[in-house]
Amino acid sequence: MRRTDTAVTPAKARVHADGGTLLVGAALVTVTVGAWAAVLARAATSSGGMAIDTSTPAGPDLAGATGFVGTWVVMMAAMMLPSAAPLVLLYRGTGADGRAVNAVPLVAAYLLVWAAFGALVYAAQQTLGAVTNASPALGDARPYAVAGILAIAGLYQFTFLKRACLRKCRSPLDFLMHHWRGRGPFDALRLGVEHGTYCVGCCWGLMAVLVISGAMSLLWVVLIALIVFMEKVMPFGERSAQLSGAGLALLAVLVAIHPPLSMLLRGGGAGM
Repeated sequence: MRRTDTAVTPAKARVHADGGTLLVGAALVTVTVGAWAAVLARAATSSGGMAIDTSTPAGPDLAGATGFVGTWVVMMAAMMLPSAAPLVLLYRGTGADGRAVNAVPLVAAYLLVWAAFGALVYAAQQTLGAVTNASPALGDARPYAVAGILAIAGLYQFTFLKRACLRKCRSPLDFLMHHWRGRGPFDALRLGVEHGTYCVGCCWGLMAVLVISGAMSLLWVVLIALIVFMEKVMPFGERSAQLSGAGLALLAVLVAIHPPLSMLLRGGGAGM
């Protein structure tokens, strides 16, 4: 049975734009700007990509995994926090007695979910690299794998699961009303995990395109960040998801017809 705090539940409370809420907003802006600065700085030193070393090691590579996940979290902070900000601000603003510091575990848990997803991405990429290295013929088929990822991501934009997750992300007040547990730090952690999980469910296809097709190039980072923001924040979000899905599906067809296009999407091979 879900526990609620009858004094400050989102359904009963008014949003208070007090000093604490303004502080949380300023902190979100600072973190987001800092993350984008780090992304731009890394891209500037790596020919337009994030330049994460994903070569397949002889054995377990904890340092490589840590470096990848760390860079991934910074990139997710830049790309995802702007669209998550309405929930964080609403969480802080729905009660004047809430502590601004409780927004910290909420955001930390949200990014932790994306870190876990990044670890899965790293493991999948290392496995794919090992298979490709073991068979040069499979390496020649890479453009068609890129086309497949683009097609899967594009088709996912039209699925029921995509729409269900997107609606959760687009309605922060509705999300709080259905997932509210209270204002304690552990409640904030749980809320952040739940919201992050829905965001992963909403955006995993776009992130697969970013990693596999776009090689985490700066152009793809910016483009997908804009797509995510439009989907989650703008009034035409659900329609924009379908439009981006159609665009990805068309791009998949073009890559399948003209395989060298896959290298152009990857910035000539720079990046991952």
